[in-house]
Amino acid sequence: MEDLGSTRSVRRCCSSSLIRSLPPHLDRLTEELVIEVLQRLPLKDANRCKCVCKRWLNSISSPYFARCYYNRHCFSFPPPFALFFQYTNTYRWAVPVNLKGIQSANNAYNHPVLNSSGFSFSFLPPSSSSSSSSQPSEPVRFLASSNGLVICSPTILYQKLYYVCNPLTMHWVALPPPPTCHKRVRIGFISTPDFDNGIISRFKVVRIPEFEKDSRLYTDLSLEIFSSETGEWTDFVISWHKPVFGCFFLCDSAVVCNGMLHWRNVYLHDIFAYDPNKTANYQEFRTIPLPKECLNGALVHLFGESQGHLRYAEFHEGTFRVWELEEYSSGEWGLVHKFAQSELVVREDPNLPKFKTRNSRRFITMLAFHPIEGDVMFLDWHGRIFECNMRSRSLKWLCSLAERTASIHRTIFPYVLPWWPLSLPQC
Repeated sequence: MEDLGSTRSVRRCCSSSLIRSLPPHLDRLTEELVIEVLQRLPLKDANRCKCVCKRWLNSISSPYFARCYYNRHCFSFPPPFALFFQYTNTYRWAVPVNLKGIQSANNAYNHPVLNSSGFSFSFLPPSSSSSSSSQPSEPVRFLASSNGLVICSPTILYQKLYYVCNPLTMHWVALPPPPTCHKRVRIGFISTPDFDNGIISRFKVVRIPEFEKDSRLYTDLSLEIFSSETGEWTDFVISWHKPVFGCFFLCDSAVVCNGMLHWRNVYLHDIFAYDPNKTANYQEFRTIPLPKECLNGALVHLFGESQGHLRYAEFHEGTFRVWELEEYSSGEWGLVHKFAQSELVVREDPNLPKFKTRNSRRFITMLAFHPIEGDVMFLDWHGRIFECNMRSRSLKWLCSLAERTASIHRTIFPYVLPWWPLSLPQC
């Protein structure tokens, strides 16, 4: 993946032969015709055309062009998609964030490697705690993404510093410190493109501090919210007439769906949903029970989003079951996939040793749903990452992990890129 909006990329494209081969009569084209032609180009080529002349630079950089480009492509092809791998072990709290690869509109993966030379967070400054020469700089931890923007932090525990960045353009902003510091917090991040104000994305960050005790339910929940529009943190408490808040949520980062943030609650067998864009009252949140058919004994499960719908899956005694939230208001789930592990067939790959799907129920982890393809999810099986087509019952090998880790299912993040890179507001 190339840093399409960066100054370095612009310098490279300005030295291309496109400038020398530009016919003079193109300058006589009307503005409407120029935009009509340029919006048909792929994203990479459209950004390179900024270097042709000042007129094209101004046209492509305008909010009007971004709106036209987005509207043209969002209904024609699925957006590009990537997976982030990030894992920890007992002795180190953070390991460098890696990119599995991009899935383009033609559903073809890049060569399956765990390191991506075109995508990293190396442009972000190191944390102050690791800035001394005696300590190596801690890698930045990917926390969540929304509409192509990423929120990350240099620490896992006692998070006080947050960056919001666009990895494609390498633009970033540092948020002011949150009002409190807790050992663990749950993060929610949601961004909204604003094409009327210079292609800037507005965003909000929601922090849920850990509870003091983990053996009871609470009627109150403390929230800390940062808004890019105000540039400030606000904190308040959500109260309910009965205990509905468990000790902590199963996932660190919220699942974003239909403008709402969703965390799975551990003790209550339900989902906590919160709307950060409404005023502070009880209507901001709700709880959604998990499917009634779920098994309490299932140890392998997955909660996420696909094609604009919440999904929940479990694997128990050799059987996969996947539900989709069909009616958001009533909380009605529908079973969309059910299949046995023994039905799965691995596609032959010359680089992959023979792999048996039978009698290997251990070490199976459901990593993530495909956000674009509803029949696809990703599995970690004996340290190998597979793309699982739940309809055809086929497994496609993507890559193998360098080391086995039990926490990989909590630290894999689907990342959907917008059709046009978004700018960041000043915070």
